[in-house]
Amino acid sequence: MRIRISRATSVVSFAVAVALSVPAVPAAVPAAAAPTAATPVDCTSMGPEADDIAPSENPGRFGFGTMFQTLATVCLINDERRRLGLSELPLSSELTSAARTHLNASLAQKWWGKGKNPHQNPQVSGTANEQIGRRIKDGGYCANGGAWKGREIVYNGWGGAGTPKAAVNWWLNISTQGHAEIIRDPSLTDIGAASRGGAADPAGANQSQAGTYVVTFGRCGS
Repeated sequence: MRIRISRATSVVSFAVAVALSVPAVPAAVPAAAAPTAATPVDCTSMGPEADDIAPSENPGRFGFGTMFQTLATVCLINDERRRLGLSELPLSSELTSAARTHLNASLAQKWWGKGKNPHQNPQVSGTANEQIGRRIKDGGYCANGGAWKGREIVYNGWGGAGTPKAAVNWWLNISTQGHAEIIRDPSLTDIGAASRGGAADPAGANQSQAGTYVVTFGRCGS
């Protein structure tokens, strides 16, 4: 049985997966250090089936248990951008930190599901947009104080639909709520991603081959 985020959740998801633009910090405010340079993604280091296997529920101390599925997700997104002649997105450690923060909270609290907003943590103050922006900034993205924008997409599936391939296929070919447009946005320059086995939706609890994914996009500077 192939189960993904319900349509109701997807509609809400798009409503908050919009670009966040932050004005430049006034000159009187000292600028922090520039963010760490994003790293090009090496898609040759994974096995040929990494995109068709759900991530482990135990990422391990350094995240190696989910590394290949996370990279596979980014590689599939970059495959689509390359197909359209767009620039591939390098992996940002700051955006990845933001994605991992949301992923861990989602799996621990399991609030996703029908009628719920997967981007808005009920235990954190602020609207979904405010929370997305705070996660990205808390991760250290665009810390030099320049103008920036960020976007976030999420996915949860099980029963054979918890793989990177299923997640990206849903975003690109099934969702009608703007996820594909975010992936294909030529103005975005960086990406961060996190994946882990298990479901953030209580309906997927104890289901086999479950996977939860958070991908964060950004652009730092004008």
